[in-house]
Amino acid sequence: MVKLGLIGCGAIAHTHVSNLTSALNNGEVTAIYDINKDAAEQINQQFELNAKVYESIDEVVNDLNVDALMVCSRNDAHVDPVIKAIEAGKPVFVEKPLATVASDCKKVVDAELKAGKRLVQVGFMRRFDPFYIQLKDEIDSGEIGKPLMGYNRHFTTRPATNYFETPNMINDAFIHEIDITHWLFNEPYTSVQVQYARPNSLNTATKLKDPQIATLHMKSGAIVNTYLTQNSIYGYDVMCQVIGEKGIAQLPDMPTIEVRKSGKISHTIDEDWTKRFITAYQVELQTFINEVADGEELTGPSSWDGYVAAVTADCAIKSQADESLVPIKLDDMPDLYK
Repeated sequence: MVKLGLIGCGAIAHTHVSNLTSALNNGEVTAIYDINKDAAEQINQQFELNAKVYESIDEVVNDLNVDALMVCSRNDAHVDPVIKAIEAGKPVFVEKPLATVASDCKKVVDAELKAGKRLVQVGFMRRFDPFYIQLKDEIDSGEIGKPLMGYNRHFTTRPATNYFETPNMINDAFIHEIDITHWLFNEPYTSVQVQYARPNSLNTATKLKDPQIATLHMKSGAIVNTYLTQNSIYGYDVMCQVIGEKGIAQLPDMPTIEVRKSGKISHTIDEDWTKRFITAYQVELQTFINEVADGEELTGPSSWDGYVAAVTADCAIKSQADESLVPIKLDDMPDLYK
């Protein structure tokens, strides 16, 4: 049984813990920390974890009854527990983004290089989604020829609070497309541009410009556009289409059953992300647990993937200021991640 220390007890932590207690094998939470101790106590009681609730991150990391860490804290609070886990020689699953700025991601990469072993898996769960895996397999097979361009749609429902600001569209939403597009096309980005469409009158977040269009340019010349809105009143809608020389491959338009009734053909659309990627969330965490249990080096999205995403996100946020095309420059990939 892999014993997990949980850092951060917000919504995504509840998703992972729910999966741990109801759908996954060989993993249990034995230690918990949240800056809000009531949140830690609540998740402990809700899922009957019988875990020890600590007063600090250090106590969780250094607990002898903890084999690995799950970092589910706020985006800007990932780096400290991740580096402490690496220094303790313990594998760590960290939710995306690895950090909110590239310089912090580089600190994690440097810590891992010093350790000489991959100890970090970043929670880019789309890589574990069956439909995205099929899409990548189709691209890699060469059946549609070299990928020339692509299109992503990332429509989420209205933010519950006013905390969601214009840059959050990058680090909370577009970060997924940055990673999955890099994975699908398997080549580096050269530039990114973010533009604003006609303002959505339904948007109530005063510091959020919505909708946005992000354009990624790649070394080969391939271009991928992503349409983003936080005010999709009809539901959570994700699409990815890759156009190749000889054909097109894309996700199913709506991965739910089709109903024909009363003169209409319809599909149910989920209201949020939890149901659409439930399988991906389960597979990514089970993969992490299995590799930790077997003493294997981690194979999921790496801290280098987190760094690549953060560099690109930093450039996208820079582009948001004036809608300009911003060049992307990356360090050379260390051998550890090749």
